[in-house]
Amino acid sequence: MARAFDGVRVIDLTQVFAGPYATLMLAGLGADVVKLEPLAGDQGRRLLDHGPLAAVGMSPAFIGLNAGKRSLAIDLKRPEGLGLVRRLVESADVFVENSRPGAMERLGLGYEALSAVRPELIYCSISGYGQQGPRRDAPAYDGAVQASSGMMSIGGEPGQDPLRVAFPVIDMTTGLNACIAISSALYRRATHGAGQFLDVAMFDSALSIMSPVVNNYLVAGTEPYQTGNSSLTLQPTTDLFQTKNGTMQIAALTLAQIESLCATLGRPDLLADPRFGTIADQITNREAMRAEIAPLFLARTRAEWVEILTQAGVPVGRVVTIPEALAEPQVKARRLLVETPAIDLPELAGEPLTIVNAGWEAGDEGPDNGAAAPRLGQHSNEVLGELGLEVSEIAGLRDTGVIV
Repeated sequence: MARAFDGVRVIDLTQVFAGPYATLMLAGLGADVVKLEPLAGDQGRRLLDHGPLAAVGMSPAFIGLNAGKRSLAIDLKRPEGLGLVRRLVESADVFVENSRPGAMERLGLGYEALSAVRPELIYCSISGYGQQGPRRDAPAYDGAVQASSGMMSIGGEPGQDPLRVAFPVIDMTTGLNACIAISSALYRRATHGAGQFLDVAMFDSALSIMSPVVNNYLVAGTEPYQTGNSSLTLQPTTDLFQTKNGTMQIAALTLAQIESLCATLGRPDLLADPRFGTIADQITNREAMRAEIAPLFLARTRAEWVEILTQAGVPVGRVVTIPEALAEPQVKARRLLVETPAIDLPELAGEPLTIVNAGWEAGDEGPDNGAAAPRLGQHSNEVLGELGLEVSEIAGLRDTGVIV
């Protein structure tokens, strides 16, 4: 069966995390993603790794975010390089870039210039703060936007320093938003026949993903604050609890779940206490209720509690490491890990690699990034040959440093 984006060609001029994650999703759904890289390569080739893989430009983060793409390494400072990009766009459906606003226009690769070449083109610009506004030109990485969006201010324990989320949550969310925008634009083009310019910003994505707390402030005037490991609801039954041999997170939110939790703990009488009779009462007297239930969890092991509470319909999860999470049978059942072919580098020992798949299922038609991530410029000859360039012409471009 065909995958959603079979036959769609994407020109990917993005680096690091947000843009590559967006195009990874498209590649996983069948798109032919041609990754245009500077001659030094995507910055992500050397991020989050200081060992031999980064030294050869194949960091684990890069491998995971660029599986299934083809790499063309090209010098966009040269007229010949820019000319090749324009020729690529003639047969492209989507163009994605994450340069500072205005940079593509200065190169002659802005939306107006490329849509003149290809009117049906969907052009997606990813940036820190968007294409307009007073912060338009500000440089942005994930940590800076976590701070400037207010996200850090609500992280951590009450009264302690603001806490950054420990992975690039805004980059990844921005990548998902870009993928949604591109997918909707492809559908719009299929039904209305028009290309479109898409403006996706990290700052916007950060505020959007914080919608529950932002809207609570906008509508009710409640300023967001640090809640530690508790739920935003501040219920005493939604928090971290210690067991005989480990930590677990309970998320009992509804009255039925709270009743089941108290019954499982052997304390159904708690809900007859006027301090805890309603959820509102429990929030008001949260420390008192927590003092009643927290010691009870020390009587059993974490595994025992997870089994008992799950059977009782109480949401609960062990606090585990990422290696422990990956070892869960649920990961295999959901095809969350996929194997890609070996990459021909001695540093990778010639073995197939396992990477994280997309976060949803769509039957046998995807998503699946089963092809290997490209080495820098690995497909330069192949992609340029598809444009009709002769072998001698490609060799000339390589010898003069336009491509590698």
